[in-house]
Amino acid sequence: MQNRRGLIFLGLAVIMGLAAAWVTSEFSPKSDAANIAAANTTSVVVVRSGVPVATSLASTQLKLVDWPSEHVPAGAFNSIDDAKGRIVRHPLAQGEPILESSLYPMGSSGGLGAVIEDSYRAVSVKVDNVIGVAGFVVPGSRVDVMATVRRVDWDKAIPFSKVILQDVRVLAIDQKLEEVKSGEPELVSVVTLEVNPQQAEHLIYVSHEGRLQLALRTPGDDKNVVTQRVGVADVLDDRKLSKKEPTKRVVASASKRIKIVRGTEVEDQKL
Repeated sequence: MQNRRGLIFLGLAVIMGLAAAWVTSEFSPKSDAANIAAANTTSVVVVRSGVPVATSLASTQLKLVDWPSEHVPAGAFNSIDDAKGRIVRHPLAQGEPILESSLYPMGSSGGLGAVIEDSYRAVSVKVDNVIGVAGFVVPGSRVDVMATVRRVDWDKAIPFSKVILQDVRVLAIDQKLEEVKSGEPELVSVVTLEVNPQQAEHLIYVSHEGRLQLALRTPGDDKNVVTQRVGVADVLDDRKLSKKEPTKRVVASASKRIKIVRGTEVEDQKL
């Protein structure tokens, strides 16, 4: 009889222990904190995989994820319908949230036209692997454009070289708007540059009448420098490399004209 009573008390103790454990797990402060954390989230639109620049976003490229409400980025989207169809301003990585600042204005079209800044133009010129800095010019690079042409308005049409454009942005290489991720230099045949209308005129003229060369700039270097054209006399005359040759003036009093001689250049002017 006593053994039976002991077993009954033991069973009741086990049942009460299990009940206490259940009450503790359901109503403990830790559980409350977890429930509060789950409630303080916001749905944010992110990309499922990497998205290239100038791409029109499709709904299949997007998904909603729970994001801590206190840390939602400014300009984030909460609805896939609001983000789909918008044009990407810069490449997006997998899982990156879609922000208003990452997209072009509503109604913009995709492709090359989406990446051109206002009041600028995209001009494509043919290049070779030397002109393209041996394949190291990539979309987004900043370059100077140098031209070698002949002055047809001189008596002697001597070729010379001159920097005609400075700090120009490269928009595309061939038909690619993004740098190749392999890390290997890529030889190209066409480079598209972003220029203003006047620069476009200069670029088109020289591409037909002379030869173009690109000089790659260091990232962050946006300073323009004053340069002088360089001809064969400047390259071969060692005196000009060490000291500027003085200007000589020859005056012809009878005709009231002067001749200004600068090295091998002679300019005839009236008094």
